[in-house]
Amino acid sequence: MSGQTPTPIANLDFVQARWPLLISGICTLAAVTALVSMPGTHFGLIYAIATAWTCWAIHAYAKGKRFHVSPSLYAAADDSQRRRRIMLGIAICMHLGFTALMIGSLFNQSR
Repeated sequence: MSGQTPTPIANLDFVQARWPLLISGICTLAAVTALVSMPGTHFGLIYAIATAWTCWAIHAYAKGKRFHVSPSLYAAADDSQRRRRIMLGIAICMHLGFTALMIGSLFNQSR
């Protein structure tokens, strides 16, 4: 047999073991938030880009690849596991911040 042997799930952290579920959860949250708040064109585009960026960061983290949190803030493939987790946490928090802005814009429009 050729190829790599799969890593046992016991050696993986939460994100590495469940990254497809986490990505689908973030995409569902983004879709529901966008449908409920009905953002303007520019803000909706920014939110869609932020969602795609976060999903790529989760995927790259799970696969051990380099990913960017922002244009100058990144985690390389050979960085320590702690740094990679912190960078992923920042990416997810930034996305949740965009989600809060989307929901906040819904309340501002209703006034």
